[in-house]
Amino acid sequence: MQPSSDRHGTQVPHPYLHVRRDPVLLFALSCALALAWVLAAVVLGWGPDRLFSESGPVERLSALYLVLAGMWLAADQLWQGRWPRWHLVVLILAAALRELDWDKAFTDRGILSSGLYSGPHPLGQKLVGSLVLAVLIWAGVRMLRRDLGPWLAGLRNGQGGLLGLALPLYVVAKSLDGLGRKLAPWGIEISGRLNDLAGRTEEVLELFGSLLILQSVCVMLLRPARGEDLGAVRHAPSPQPNAAQTEAHPPRQQEAAE
Repeated sequence: MQPSSDRHGTQVPHPYLHVRRDPVLLFALSCALALAWVLAAVVLGWGPDRLFSESGPVERLSALYLVLAGMWLAADQLWQGRWPRWHLVVLILAAALRELDWDKAFTDRGILSSGLYSGPHPLGQKLVGSLVLAVLIWAGVRMLRRDLGPWLAGLRNGQGGLLGLALPLYVVAKSLDGLGRKLAPWGIEISGRLNDLAGRTEEVLELFGSLLILQSVCVMLLRPARGEDLGAVRHAPSPQPNAAQTEAHPPRQQEAAE
């Protein structure tokens, strides 16, 4: 799908994806939705165990934010008729599907688990899992090669900070996932209450992380002058002299010719 043009052949920008709007509005609406979602669960009498459970309201809201970010990014590229950021779409949507536990919904073990490939599981599941892993690795390598440098440069220029906050949140969240199980091989035992607290903290951090990823996509698409990708830097074109400046300061070649 190519961008539309008017009768003079001038490219017409997309009415929603390429207008300059303040991303703060989306951030405020996202926070309001999260608050309303949690309050609705409380009003319905849902306790903390159900609120922070697997596939509970908090986890589903995290998946919703990631799906919105991935689909928004995909819609922008579909409108442009080119896919330079397909790897970001794949990784964001894969994270959303993992939040919904789709990584282990159709196989005996999780696709990201080594047990699926080393154990006596059906060959078809192993082939599908290997194909998914290959696509994810390809997308991850492409992101590192294409976006890591511009993103680091953006951080030095005060840009790309939203993604810089989201990544540590996900790292800490994953370290808290199943904390009691992870510490058991080291001879460390924690109480059930502390393990539950770690699990609830994981869900909250993932919710904030998904919100920041959605906000990063918003900034990237609604303020395209700030960068082509997440945190990338787009150099502004050098200003061209106007007619008055050209007359006042003619080019040196013209002076030499005279």
